[in-house]
Amino acid sequence: MNGQNVFESEGITAGDLRCLRYFLAVADELSFGRAAVRLHMTQPGLSQGIKALERRLGMPLFERDRQGVALTAAGRVLEPKARQLLSHAEEFDRFASVLAGRHNGKLTLSYSRSGGIGLASELTSRFREQYPHMTVETATGHTHSNVERIRMRTIDVGFIRPPIDGDDLQCSVIAYDQVVVAFPVGHPLADRPGVSPADLAGERLVFFPRERSGLWESILGAVYGPGAAPEISRLEPDEAHMLAAVAQGAGITLVTEPSAALLAVPGVVFRSFTVPVVVPMALAWRKDNANAALHTFVSFVHGAVGPAVPAPSPPDAVGAARGRHGRPSEGAKASRIPHTPAMRELRPSGARR
Repeated sequence: MNGQNVFESEGITAGDLRCLRYFLAVADELSFGRAAVRLHMTQPGLSQGIKALERRLGMPLFERDRQGVALTAAGRVLEPKARQLLSHAEEFDRFASVLAGRHNGKLTLSYSRSGGIGLASELTSRFREQYPHMTVETATGHTHSNVERIRMRTIDVGFIRPPIDGDDLQCSVIAYDQVVVAFPVGHPLADRPGVSPADLAGERLVFFPRERSGLWESILGAVYGPGAAPEISRLEPDEAHMLAAVAQGAGITLVTEPSAALLAVPGVVFRSFTVPVVVPMALAWRKDNANAALHTFVSFVHGAVGPAVPAPSPPDAVGAARGRHGRPSEGAKASRIPHTPAMRELRPSGARR
């Protein structure tokens, strides 16, 4: 029975693969001594492995004499087949490793502080349910810190607010959150059911530092238009302190609806815009991150939120369509809010794109 028939009839064992590696090392070196050094093993152990393979195949693979070692006719036939078999085995090992990583790997992610407890938390919870053997470690932070963590490989993926700089990261918008205005109790605009950006002209704005995140540009650009940010009268480190400042009468502020739902500060009233203003929520990760668990999570999120989220109407177009009190002016069409995951039910867990 030739070697190929042996493998076809009896199957290839782990021991066969190990002996084939021994065989190829000797075939490359044409020396048992050099092959043993290359394989980091003893020469007697290598010789025993080759003899075991020869017994398995029922034929000699090497000719040994004082001049050295040479392949037999059977050895020359086996050599290319052995290389092919080991190549397939290594390819399968890589595939098995990726498959294990997709279902049993480890993922580190960070929520966005401005996202509150909403879409991101729900997606992560569902992911854990669908992949119970996956280890998921979570943190939270503003966009700036999340982006730094991604670049430093402290986390695999983060929920962030675009825009972000650099071409080393992949950014995928998955939803839009509405922006609301926070007024102190007793403010004239606090009694209205809704406000327009024009109503905020001249109001003192309490906000956070620009370098903290992409949310700075997103919110101010969406409300006031690109490049038309108002003068900020007071800086605070985060939404909680911004709202505390509003309650103290320092001015008004702008926050996302999820943040408003999470932070109940006495003395503050939230009002929506009559023509809703939205800011994007996105996933970000390093383009060179090969973690299989990361790509499983990204695919899961895209499957859960449905097709790519459309971009909202440009802020200047929205502003042009508003009347004095936030109503569409005559002849102008009211802006429509994108139909996004943040504003509707997520797809059922079993849904596919």
